[in-house]
Amino acid sequence: MKRPSLTITYIVKAFPCNYDEGYGNVSVAKKVHRGSGETYLFTSRQALRYSIVNWLVEHNIWKYAQLTPAEGVIQYTPDQLIKEFPEEADIFGYMITTGRKQQAQTRAAVAKLTHLISLEPWYGDQELLTNKNFADRLKRNPDMANIETGYNYYKYTLSVDLDRVGEDENFNHHLTKKEKIKRVCDLIEATKFLFRDIRGKRESLIPLFIIGGVYHIKSPFFHNAVNIEFKGFKPYIKWEGVKQVLETEYKIDEKNKIKIENFTFKGIQKGEFGDDLGINESPFEILDKIKEEVVKAYNEQ
Repeated sequence: MKRPSLTITYIVKAFPCNYDEGYGNVSVAKKVHRGSGETYLFTSRQALRYSIVNWLVEHNIWKYAQLTPAEGVIQYTPDQLIKEFPEEADIFGYMITTGRKQQAQTRAAVAKLTHLISLEPWYGDQELLTNKNFADRLKRNPDMANIETGYNYYKYTLSVDLDRVGEDENFNHHLTKKEKIKRVCDLIEATKFLFRDIRGKRESLIPLFIIGGVYHIKSPFFHNAVNIEFKGFKPYIKWEGVKQVLETEYKIDEKNKIKIENFTFKGIQKGEFGDDLGINESPFEILDKIKEEVVKAYNEQ
């Protein structure tokens, strides 16, 4: 393929979507600490993958691959991988140890996700939870617990190796171009309307800003460049870093270079940020355009 790489960076806004092991009656949100002393909330890429696959299954687009606990390891059933090529095994990879007389068979993920990382620090917010309604009905004192919380902007990046979709030498699977396009476009569609169910609440992960496209080289170009800053009470996307990436050139062959900007699409939710950056299209419209680029990329080969 001339353009084998899809990469999209998203900004979303949500309460914490992933928790670590707590202590006592406190539930601890996943977080990381920086050298600046600031603390940032994050949701693991595994949790993000879980929500994407669940969305696709719930909407009857994908089916769960069959699993087995053989040899003490929960994994995909080899018999199904021999006969079929389930979407999640194709897109997110696998390791098969059961029934293998020699070494395990592995498939590296075709679609890679970064962690969902907050774009603003965590300030130690906590939420008190009680079972007051149940306690009142039994005329008892309520039980209490605390969870760490915060309402933040987050970013994450989805990258897909388009040239590896639907191609699996382990089980000799080679999907048609039409099937490959559908799997990638279905994955993009899931990110358009994504949510995460956690602790009885449904957190929207619908994008407020996206930037990305289909490129000749594989790189999550925009992940580290996309950041925000607050001016007064409004968040602003820090555009200078993104602009530097857009103006960068890469080689497409021995003689020619091309700017990243030439294959990049941008979408923004109007009114969400202090500056719309001259972008007139929504994230939904841009994701549809990127799906069209996926089709073009497969037809260019």
